[in-house]
Amino acid sequence: MTLSAEALATLDQAKSHLRIDAASSLHIDAEYVGEGDGADLTFDLDNTPIDGSLKLYVNNVLQVETTNYSISTATITFVVAPPLGHPITATYDKVAGDDTFLAFDDALIDDIIEAATMKAESYTGRAFIQRSITEDHLGDGSEMIKLYKKPIASVTSVSRLYQEAVGTGDGTTVLFSLDNTPVGAISLYVDGVLKTLITDYTIDGADITFVAAPADESDITAKYYHTIKPINEYKEMISIGRLKAINTWANGSIFRVVYTAGYAATRAATQALVPNVLSAVLMIVAYLYENRTDLLKVQQIASIGSVTYDIPSQAMKLLDPYVENFF
Repeated sequence: MTLSAEALATLDQAKSHLRIDAASSLHIDAEYVGEGDGADLTFDLDNTPIDGSLKLYVNNVLQVETTNYSISTATITFVVAPPLGHPITATYDKVAGDDTFLAFDDALIDDIIEAATMKAESYTGRAFIQRSITEDHLGDGSEMIKLYKKPIASVTSVSRLYQEAVGTGDGTTVLFSLDNTPVGAISLYVDGVLKTLITDYTIDGADITFVAAPADESDITAKYYHTIKPINEYKEMISIGRLKAINTWANGSIFRVVYTAGYAATRAATQALVPNVLSAVLMIVAYLYENRTDLLKVQQIASIGSVTYDIPSQAMKLLDPYVENFF
């Protein structure tokens, strides 16, 4: 898997925060070193312990360095040979090698980075890395439409869902014109049956040409979005993420808004602008990685399945200053 352009943290950053890197230490717990025979004084560990981390046991009794043994690199030398049949175990930390974590599931961590970014964006009402966002808003007769993500760089377009009676078939005519030029795909019906672009008709601007003329007295209807113009119908209030209707946003109508939101166009530039958010996302990544059997509320994440989670309190404190104020 490759991270999407919207993911705020990189895989290397996440691994570093998880201490999955070459500078990390690994904990070795209860390594079996050998068994006493009453004569042998020296035994070798599998690895060289980090200074001060070794706990050595003979028959589950903790031994004291210098008093009971000495250590040189990975070799233990007892002052008195461990008795016959007594097991020798060791617990210690060792330095991780450069390739220690190559077997970790990078795809899983990528998924968690995506989920952490999404959770932080949802919590704050922000878009971090700049991108185009498409939203549908139901008109309620008010003056304002509040966009979901901030900060907003620009509004690309606003369109209204429009439904019209295009005309009536006569068994001969194949060319019909819509009231407006659609934005994107249209839904075209003849007597309530949805028609397929190319197979049943083509469209050029506002003109529809049927492959075969609709039957006599058949009803031709269409549903599509068409662009509405600023100045005539609305004003952009980018600084607060709102669109103000010249009159009102028609009650019951659906308006589609396409806009660009986010702090910067690249991951690196965005991280520089919102370092606290990056820290929060990395905290969420660590939380999800360590507790991935009880995660997000409720979300499907590839390689994990259906999961639930919440934001760690430390991350919430870092994200709180970015939370969108609803007014």
